[in-house]
Amino acid sequence: MKNRLSSGGYFLREGFRNVFLHGFMSFAAVSVIVVCLIITGSVALVSYNINLNIVKLQQESEIVIYIDETMTTEESKTLHDTIMQVDNVAQADFESRDTALEEYRERLGENASLLDGFDSTNNPLRDAFHITMKDPGKVSQTKAALEKVEGVANTVANEEIVARLIQIQRMFHAIALTLVVALGLISIFIISNTVKLAMLARREEISIQKMVGATNWFIRWPFIIEGLVLGVVAGGIAFGLEWLIYNQLTGVIYANLPQFTIYDFHELMWYVLGVFGGAGVIVGVGGSSLTIRRFMNV
Repeated sequence: MKNRLSSGGYFLREGFRNVFLHGFMSFAAVSVIVVCLIITGSVALVSYNINLNIVKLQQESEIVIYIDETMTTEESKTLHDTIMQVDNVAQADFESRDTALEEYRERLGENASLLDGFDSTNNPLRDAFHITMKDPGKVSQTKAALEKVEGVANTVANEEIVARLIQIQRMFHAIALTLVVALGLISIFIISNTVKLAMLARREEISIQKMVGATNWFIRWPFIIEGLVLGVVAGGIAFGLEWLIYNQLTGVIYANLPQFTIYDFHELMWYVLGVFGGAGVIVGVGGSSLTIRRFMNV
């Protein structure tokens, strides 16, 4: 047990010594990882909030179905249960033709007098149902199914708008994924070069350790700890800067797009901290491990 503690202390000392031994490269590695994490994190958070608003808009999108004018209002109401049985229909809100006429009067405002000749006996409007969908992405299929319901005269849906929203959603997902992969590879490359310098500087020492019987893992651990330290430090710095950037960005968005919904950072901070910390560890240890494997045959 004592030997293990002693070895652990040695690994930690050597790991931290390696960090400061090549201070400039360590600084460069941390800086690059911080920049990569901030860019990736910012894009991911923006994508997340855009996705939130797209989902909100999709949920607000609806299909309006108009009932045949030959049916009375009471007969139109009886279609509710049939409509609810259609796949992907989450809710069906009935709007009578008289209610629609009154709302139309209100929208006309000063020009409401144009409708003075219309009342419940000669109302030109139709009874309607406003349909909320479970999955807005299936608007075309749902619209087609509703048109087959007996008594439905016409259906109206913003299919193009919903399709465009889904297209934008997929585009931002693709951008976020591409940046995560590309910037992750760049970070691993920088970490690898930093550890490579440390191993080149201690090439002779590593040779002596191997000659006296040191195991590969005994040699590897200080360099793995070096990569771990660089990754964790970078993750912590990136988290703090991301917090500041996100709050500034939130203020700008609310000032210019008050209707835009955006999460408060406090609701996401533990998730962001976990991702940044985990990414820092993976990049740091991964970069170190790749380099060590190449340089162990000395």
